[in-house]
Amino acid sequence: MAYGQSGHLGVTFQASFGTSFTNSFHYVPLLSESIAESIEQLVESNLYGRLAESPTHEGTHKIGGEIRTEAHPIYLGVWLKAALGQVATNLQTSAYRHEFLPVATDWDGYAAVPPLTLEVHRDIGSAFLYSDMLASALTLEVAHGQLLSASVEVLGGRFARRGATAAVFRAGRPWTWDVVSASYDGAGIADFRKLSLSFDNRLSTQYALAGGKAPQRIKRDGPQQVRVEGTFVLANDLLFTQYLAQAEKRLLLTLTGEAIGSGTNATLTLDLPRLRLGEVTPQLSGPGQLEVSFSGAGVYDTTSGYALRATLTNTQAAY
Repeated sequence: MAYGQSGHLGVTFQASFGTSFTNSFHYVPLLSESIAESIEQLVESNLYGRLAESPTHEGTHKIGGEIRTEAHPIYLGVWLKAALGQVATNLQTSAYRHEFLPVATDWDGYAAVPPLTLEVHRDIGSAFLYSDMLASALTLEVAHGQLLSASVEVLGGRFARRGATAAVFRAGRPWTWDVVSASYDGAGIADFRKLSLSFDNRLSTQYALAGGKAPQRIKRDGPQQVRVEGTFVLANDLLFTQYLAQAEKRLLLTLTGEAIGSGTNATLTLDLPRLRLGEVTPQLSGPGQLEVSFSGAGVYDTTSGYALRATLTNTQAAY
């Protein structure tokens, strides 16, 4: 009998699309995964003089699914690099500062962002090895009384089986809701109850007459998208006024976690230089405290050169 608690997920970056890489795994603690391979069924349209279905043939293969985890100060960097596509790292005394920005060009001619090899051990003998997997979208979410969570949608790829490696996990504690500070247009806001930020690469699989059923390329079918949604306590009409004005103001979120060195903490900063609110809905819903749902989009800022910047401080030297 297989137990989820006996399984693990290993993640590593490939040197090239089309070649799996099985060294230097980051063993990521996870809540759940739904990675699966789907095989298209091709049914002949020919008429065979019978009422039964015509013969079926094996079609294209596609692997996809979602990985859910509580955001760890080391392993979150893996997902940020996988989704945004690039990272610049600097040593700062006793810790490393990693700055993640969305790529301005595709990783190469076959993959829009860096391809991954994933080892999923499901406690049933050999592990499932998925290669040429790309991070299609990344969502970070935090709510009152909860831990920061990360959800990654992956898309690929190729599949093989191999002996499971021994997972080794790094020390570190996820961020909790009470270490979040937020500011909008330079002014602190303490009334958020829930915040969710997503980055979508808008990826799709492409196939070619190349002697195989796996995707030949994984490319974009639309522009990168940054989306924010959540709820806040209605203490004033600041956000509603900005929504009516269709203003584009900076949203800055900072999570300051556990100490990792002398005077240094594990820190995550999410910077949207221009947040355009798409919906703010103040409504009476009963006698209690009013909570308002809102949503918005991160707009590319020509001065900053990005729509989203994530900065992560931890003890990891490189990704």
